[in-house]
Amino acid sequence: MTSADDSNASAPDTLQEAADQEAAAPDPAAPADLGIVEAALMTALGGFIDAYLFLHHGVFAFAQTGNVIFLAVAVVQEKPWLVFLWPLLAYLAGISLAHVVRAFAPTLPPRAIEAVFLGQIAVFTVLALLPAGAPAAAFVVPLAVVGGIRLQLFRSAGGITFVSIATTGNFMRLVDSIVRAVRTPSSENRRLAVFALLIVTGFIVGAFAGAAASKAFGAPAIWGVVAIETAGFIVYVASRRRARRRGLS
Repeated sequence: MTSADDSNASAPDTLQEAADQEAAAPDPAAPADLGIVEAALMTALGGFIDAYLFLHHGVFAFAQTGNVIFLAVAVVQEKPWLVFLWPLLAYLAGISLAHVVRAFAPTLPPRAIEAVFLGQIAVFTVLALLPAGAPAAAFVVPLAVVGGIRLQLFRSAGGITFVSIATTGNFMRLVDSIVRAVRTPSSENRRLAVFALLIVTGFIVGAFAGAAASKAFGAPAIWGVVAIETAGFIVYVASRRRARRRGLS
């Protein structure tokens, strides 16, 4: 018979294992689960876009924390501040639109995910075709709407949760996954830590690429956004086809 002391001693371990499993599991509310490569490309696009917009227009489309700070500073210093307000409102509109989509399809089927990819590629292409002298709002507002949609619709990849448009939360998840892999060594925990690292690395590489492309090519560097999103779409479609072939074999 197991003694009461043995049961009490094992309880913390059981609770810790349950907590680790819960932390490693994807968010059940996340409506679209991507592959890790698509997710890394998605975060790379987020870094690229905000680096590009900051260098060309001094504002962000995805990193709304920065826009809130810029807005507060501009208001206090009595400088033009609407340029920082419009992205915030557009971002909220994008999140609201994504909630409408989720109301009809809580879990996006693959065809719907492909449609979202294609719709975003179309938006990015239209923006890339705009003249370089177009108002900043013509670029920032549509991209902020896209940012809100992406944040709400794409939140899990390869069995982990992630933020598709920024990196602060992903840094936290990276550290958590590394600590979990060290405390509870297993192939699954190591896999999740590697995936979290790829997500963070994607954003960093995208940000450097956006800054470098903007310096080298100027306004036409926005075509890099089209290229990254197209690559993500191709990878997603290819992975779905491989999955279907495996299911038939």
